[in-house]
Amino acid sequence: MKPGRPNQDFHAIDTVSGFEPRPGGVDGITQKILGDDFDPARRKGSRTRLLRMAPGCETPEAHAHDYFEELYILEGDLIAIDGPGRQRRFEAPSFACRAPGAMHGPVRTETGCLMLEFAWYPDGKDGETA
Repeated sequence: MKPGRPNQDFHAIDTVSGFEPRPGGVDGITQKILGDDFDPARRKGSRTRLLRMAPGCETPEAHAHDYFEELYILEGDLIAIDGPGRQRRFEAPSFACRAPGAMHGPVRTETGCLMLEFAWYPDGKDGETA
């Protein structure tokens, strides 16, 4: 068992309250951490969280991460902005998986969005998985 990630049996999760602002994030995006030993400084670990985007929220620019990211839209809509006049709308249930270095965003939501996010660093050297 990983430190910081205790074994947890099934238990109810409140998907309405108990969210907090995402650190260094965009106004209108909140999070609820479900499991976390994510360590960006050491490029190790993983994080599982719920992300909520308020209706009308939009992220400012495209970006990439140095870790894997999987997102599952549980509720609402998410609109990928691929350039001027180019948008793709996704509604629940929808899923995305991004490898380290994959550019994505910006995104916005019209009705609001609840997503389950899994983020983790590869276990191998130079970004390879073990």
